[in-house]
Formats: sequence, structure tokens, C-alpha cells
Amino acid sequence: MKPLLKWAGGKARLAPQIADAFQGPCEGTFFEPFVGSAAVYLHLRSRGLVKKAVLSDANDKLVEVHRVVRDDVEGLFAALDDLPQDDWRDRYYEVRETFNQGPCKGAAHAARFLWLNRAGFNGLYRENRKGIYNVPIGSYARLSIPKADHFRIVSELLQDAEIICGDFLEVIDAAREDDHVYCDPPYVPLTKTACFTGYHSSPFGFEEQRALALMARKAAFRGARVVLSNHDLPVVRNELYPADSGFRYVAKPRVARAISRNAASRKKVAEVIAAIGPFGEQEVA
Repeated sequence: MKPLLKWAGGKARLAPQIADAFQGPCEGTFFEPFVGSAAVYLHLRSRGLVKKAVLSDANDKLVEVHRVVRDDVEGLFAALDDLPQDDWRDRYYEVRETFNQGPCKGAAHAARFLWLNRAGFNGLYRENRKGIYNVPIGSYARLSIPKADHFRIVSELLQDAEIICGDFLEVIDAAREDDHVYCDPPYVPLTKTACFTGYHSSPFGFEEQRALALMARKAAFRGARVVLSNHDLPVVRNELYPADSGFRYVAKPRVARAISRNAASRKKVAEVIAAIGPFGEQEVA
């Protein structure tokens, strides 16, 4: 099941490998504290691998979109009809300005978010320190908005999910025995100059990476199974998710990055899918 949102670093293509890392269906609650486009949840839910879920993100504007898709999909259609269609390129920055003025609630907000996501550069979501969305227009031949049936299917899949705006530490802290947790945080940068912290007005640095790894271990000790994605770097393998702390590496995909303006520079980079817990059972080497 494809998500409605285009999302830089989204996991639609890797969702089957992430599902395999959980080694079976979730018998408890599925937690996703960095929900993004919800690609992993939609994959799992559409295959009956998840029933009860808590989907969360620090970006309240994004969280509101998922809530509207779940609760008011017909109102969302009506709001999308009010936005530019044929003259979308001429009016992109007008819509962006209206989006930044708010309010960030309801169907009108969700429609603008989705419209900008489809019209903006490469599915990128970026805010400055003041929380202002500043992504430039994309270079597309036409504006592509998902069909109504696609919206309705995603809305149905979200019906049993609790959708909240929250801190990832608090969300993971709720995980217990038989629960599953999937974490797709902002990645550790490949180089010192490649750091991207503009997804939200509050940056996600290495201290947050350490806190996430610690919370994953604590959840595993409580009986949860936790799967995490990140760049395949020595600091990730040796410091954040070391094998001697119980982490194991279940996949090492190579994924094309589509953020660069220069198509020739969009090379494939190595990622890791790591898993930990539940402790107390025989682990797979």
C-alpha cells in the first residue's frame, strides 16, 4: 500500500524488509514514533500484521494530516478542490504563504500540506528555526494528486490507529511485552557537511540518537521487539546499535537518495535495519 505523501527517506520500498525484521505479526500494540508518511504502518496493516497502533511524530502539522485522512477524508477532498490545479506553478508560493500563516488544523490545513508535498521539491519537508515551511517549488510537468479511492483506502487503514503528536522517548516508553516498535529517526549524517536537521524546528542531533538507542534497549528488556533504520556507518554499528548490547543487523539495503538537485549526484547509500529484543528468548544470529 503506497502512502499518500511523497516523503524524503520514506520506507515504502523497504517496508517488506522491515516487516521481516519483526519476525511475525504484532500481538500487542505497534508503536511508530517517527511516522513520516506512515509507509511502514500501511504495509503492515494492509497485510494483517498489525491491529492496534500508536502513530506519532514531533511534527504537529504532519500529525494533523494523518488525523484528517482518518477522520474527515471527504472534507479533505473538498478542501483539495479549492486549491490551484492548472495554474499550480504560478500559485505555489501563494499557497505556501497561506500554509505558513495557519491555522494548522482541519481539512484546509491537511489539503495545503498534501498539495505542497506534491508540488514542492522532491517530497522534502523542511522548516527553519521559526517553524516556517520553506521548500521551493518542484520541477514537475504536472501536479499529481492521489485518486479518491487511494485516500479512502488509507483512511480505512488508519481507523484503528491512535495518532498523536509526541516526544519519541515518551512513545517508546509505553511499549511493553508483545508490542512492536519501529523507529525511523532523522539519520546520522554521512558526512559533517551533509547534516539535515530541518525536518522540524527542533533539531535531532547525536544526543537524541543516543537517547533513542537507550530507549530501544529498555523497551526490549520490557519484552518489546524494536526495529530501527539508520545509515550504515561505524558510529551507528559500534556506538549506537552495538552487537554486544543486543542489537543485530537483519538487512543492509542500498537506497537511492533523491534530495540532490543534480540527478547525477543521487547515488545509492548503505542503510542498516537493526533489531533488538525481546530479551529472554533465543535470538537469531
